[in-house]
Amino acid sequence: MERNLENLDRMFFPRSVAFVGATESPRKWGNLIFDNILAGGYEGLIYPVNPGRESVFGYKAYPSVREIPGELDLAILAVPTEGMEAAVEDCTAKGVKAAVAISAGFKELGGDNARREVRLARRAREGGMLLAGPNGMGICCPKQKLFPWMPPHFPPEGRAAVVSQSGNVQGLLIGEVVYYGFGISKGVSSGNEADLKTEDYFRYLADDPDTEVILSYSARAASLRKPLVILKGGRTTSGVAAARSHTGALAVSERIFESACRQLGIANARTISEAGVLASCFLNRPLPQGRRVGILTSGGGLGVLAADGCSEAGLQVATLSRETLQAIGKHMPPWWVAGNPVDIVAGLDYEAVLHVIDILLSCGEIDALMVLFILQQQNFAPSPVYVNETRERVRKRRDYMFKIIGALSPLLFDAMHRFGVPIYSVSNLRPRPPRQGDEAKMNKRMTVFRTIEDACAAIRAMSDRSAFLREAGSAG
Repeated sequence: MERNLENLDRMFFPRSVAFVGATESPRKWGNLIFDNILAGGYEGLIYPVNPGRESVFGYKAYPSVREIPGELDLAILAVPTEGMEAAVEDCTAKGVKAAVAISAGFKELGGDNARREVRLARRAREGGMLLAGPNGMGICCPKQKLFPWMPPHFPPEGRAAVVSQSGNVQGLLIGEVVYYGFGISKGVSSGNEADLKTEDYFRYLADDPDTEVILSYSARAASLRKPLVILKGGRTTSGVAAARSHTGALAVSERIFESACRQLGIANARTISEAGVLASCFLNRPLPQGRRVGILTSGGGLGVLAADGCSEAGLQVATLSRETLQAIGKHMPPWWVAGNPVDIVAGLDYEAVLHVIDILLSCGEIDALMVLFILQQQNFAPSPVYVNETRERVRKRRDYMFKIIGALSPLLFDAMHRFGVPIYSVSNLRPRPPRQGDEAKMNKRMTVFRTIEDACAAIRAMSDRSAFLREAGSAG
């Protein structure tokens, strides 16, 4: 199906937006979504359409899309179900390039409503207009300051795209990406997919220079040239029934889906949290060239848990050579026990830690490095029993620790790219959410994982991707 998907540029980067159903009446989607467009800072032309009003929030209102002067790139359709066909006809007659249908009440209800949805898609296609939805929550493009969607949420610009049939899941997935300190390139709630399908968005995003990784919640999958993380609903009989009632979508068996993912090099997540982990791990990090993992830890118990996690994830705890262990030993305390995991045994010399990391990354004996709780949050508030000089010493020690923590992360990032070996840092430090304008910092940000299990899942997914690319290259 070769369609005019270049018009998706006009959906995400419109020069003008018509909002059909814009209103100042509170608790209506035509109010909330239109207000989100304004609050998000969109700088293009905005045309509210409401035959019953002269203006909406100070913008001149038009009785119909057909009466708006000039060309229109994008239309947002937030009208009752029975008015949607007329709205689509008006848009195609005007030559609108793309439309986003918000309203529900179509295929998911069956009967006449399902047939109405078929007519919507046919009219959009015959008119040369791309149609997202219906029954979706909307889209976003932070780079364009465009947020025609339901939630009052304005994530920063970044390099992760999210495509989800479910609008609520879309919001949660975006929240997970932002939690790890990254931003969004495009967001799509595809809804019932009467016209545009998930695979259409995948094809577009595969060539999108602003997108580095794609995170999706869908019943479909497609092979593409960028890392793709799929969160699939409908793994159980109950889930299949819920999927059908939610968007009218059919779901395939879990076993078939997992097999397809493996063949296509797709990372398959089972929870929203895991989907966020797998999507963020591909950002700003080189792929491992194999499954050998080095483990650097600040405690022996953590190393044991990491070794178990690697084995359970199908990874290999690397065997380090005598030469490498001897080089590491020069920077370790006398009571160090040589081996992998490399336990710094509560050492406090952070410069020594950096030397050890350089040795591990350059030795050629590991494909990935886990760094466990070298960076960690503690309660640095001085106890009330601390007084005078004691309290001041605690404060200075706290300030020093924060200084080290702030300096270590960028050093790890630079070392990872210098040697081409990915680092997976695990810490209870909560990353600061990114802010609009922090794009340069986000491009040098390294994901810090919440748990050892998250880090192992990330290494497994990236190792699988690396193996898939090698096999595809040898086959092609």
